[in-house]
Amino acid sequence: MEKEYKVLNLFLVIYLSLFYMELMFKLLTFGLTSIFNISVIKIAILLIPLSVFLTIICKLFKKKKINFIIYLIIFFIISAWFSGSFVFKKVFNTFFSIAIFKLSDQALAFKGTVILEIIENIYGILLMFIPYILTIIFNKKINFHRINKKNSLICLLLIIIYIPLFYLGIYKSSEENKLWYKIDNHALNVEKLGVSAATYLNIKREIFGFEEQFDFENVSVDDNDYGNTPPEEIVYDYNTLDIDFDSLINNESNNTIKSMHEYFKNDTGTQKNKYTGMFEGKNLIVIMAESLNEIAIREDLTPTLYKLTHSGFVFNNFYTPVNLSTIGGEFQDLTGLFANLSDLSSYWRKGTNYFPFGLGTVFNNLNYNTRAYHANYGTFQDRNVYLKSIGFDYFLYRGNGLEDLMNCNLWPQSDLDLINSTYNEWINDEQFMTYYVSVSGHMPYTINGNNMSKKNWDLVKDLNLSDEAKGYLAANIELDKMVESLINKLTEAGKLDDTVIAIIPDHYPYDLDMDVINELSTYEKDSVIEVNHSSLIIWNNKMETVEVDKVASQLDFIPTLYNLFNIEYDSRLFMGKDILSDTEGIAYFTNLSWVTNKGRYYASNNKFVPNEGVEVSDDYVESVKKIVSNRINMSKKIIDTDYYRKVFK
Repeated sequence: MEKEYKVLNLFLVIYLSLFYMELMFKLLTFGLTSIFNISVIKIAILLIPLSVFLTIICKLFKKKKINFIIYLIIFFIISAWFSGSFVFKKVFNTFFSIAIFKLSDQALAFKGTVILEIIENIYGILLMFIPYILTIIFNKKINFHRINKKNSLICLLLIIIYIPLFYLGIYKSSEENKLWYKIDNHALNVEKLGVSAATYLNIKREIFGFEEQFDFENVSVDDNDYGNTPPEEIVYDYNTLDIDFDSLINNESNNTIKSMHEYFKNDTGTQKNKYTGMFEGKNLIVIMAESLNEIAIREDLTPTLYKLTHSGFVFNNFYTPVNLSTIGGEFQDLTGLFANLSDLSSYWRKGTNYFPFGLGTVFNNLNYNTRAYHANYGTFQDRNVYLKSIGFDYFLYRGNGLEDLMNCNLWPQSDLDLINSTYNEWINDEQFMTYYVSVSGHMPYTINGNNMSKKNWDLVKDLNLSDEAKGYLAANIELDKMVESLINKLTEAGKLDDTVIAIIPDHYPYDLDMDVINELSTYEKDSVIEVNHSSLIIWNNKMETVEVDKVASQLDFIPTLYNLFNIEYDSRLFMGKDILSDTEGIAYFTNLSWVTNKGRYYASNNKFVPNEGVEVSDDYVESVKKIVSNRINMSKKIIDTDYYRKVFK
């Protein structure tokens, strides 16, 4: 019989296998530099108790064969989890979590894309399964004997060693301590604590619940260096409503809601400005542009989009924080709140929340005819439900009649066909507000996988670019044709001068690798902040061009639009802010990184990079971090508690 001391120790095999998969995930997801980050040491510490636990589980029985089978089952699941997390991030640019199962229909709807991504990224899947394969090959050299006293003592010693390491590396570290005990940010957990620890926290919080610890303290910073400050001689009112917060506070027994009342009471809101009411009474067309980004906008290929981004309001520092694919982007576009995964599945998709400031609702109240259109299935992600909750009682899509007007049996469908097939329904209305959800720019960006890339391929085939870059440009040419046709239809009907066109992306084209994105970009983008830098269009044919340098994001879209149309709303109750006001401009992202006009903060390594020639006060970074934390948490609380209903009903 083989002596035990000559056989590989199972704990060491398990620990090194997990550590290897964590390193591979970091390398494949965050790049080479990520494996030289201090977070790798902390991940190594957090793997100790898991490895001890799995070692004990795999040594419970007398028969080595049974223990080996248990090991194979456990590590197949773990390897599949790491592989699935890698592929899921590639497809949806979101980290896999338990709550994702509530959105499983999204993954199933894109099963074709998922299969393509699996094929394209098979190398990553194989890398994750290498420890599993090696264990099968060399299993006879690994100790699968039943745990004995010696093994038990070793496991106990490892736990004893782990306790001070955890205390020093996690508990005493302010950032990691917050992640472990105070805040729930799965993206940052994965990046800083690793897939294993993030999964543990995610499962624990899903089962037992988790109340984030935060202080709703109103914080402000002075950052008015973007040229939108109104003249000093004009004193503007605030975009606020007459809400009796004192009465709400006195009559509220729930401490969380009471603290929310106090937070909003102490917030001053945003001031009106010289642009307030600029578009009052005009018609409005809003297009949520699938995967549109500034890298798709070129004077030679997309001349209409180029024209609209270089006239009207020109937002030079606009960002679209990618947050759970299209559904998260649309939520942020339409609510002015930061998207939270559990809220999207538990409330937003069910349409149970009250939205008095819903895009359809506010224009319905002004006697506009409001309609929504989408060339794909409107029941996907329950869009037909949540659009109704914000006031769109009319929504035409594939599945409820649009297929009778245009060819919907394509992937993706044509935005140009969508506008040409539906414009006659609203263009003769006295006042209209129409919302289009585009689809032509959807991934994948290949001739065989994208009908719009194939349709417009001749326009890009001779460019000195990769095929994927060409495919992305070709797909967005269809959106440009849509907007060109829209302008022509409005002109023919004599409605162009009295109509505002607003085009807002849902997210950047995250299916493209960073090298392809930078191939199309005019400057080198990083994968955390600048990859989200994009274009927002708010345009009217009669207006003069207005350059806006203030940092802004898609959360700021609705408050900005409402100010321009002189719609009564309470700016305190939106986490996005009117871009044209004199308030601080902040764009923030899923992992708590952020950007302002003074610099960029990268949460993964707690690093602030000031803009060239900019100096900030000692407390600037901490102040902005608190603002970001409060706005993200408040966004969640507003949805969780159905807060608008409590205030207005």
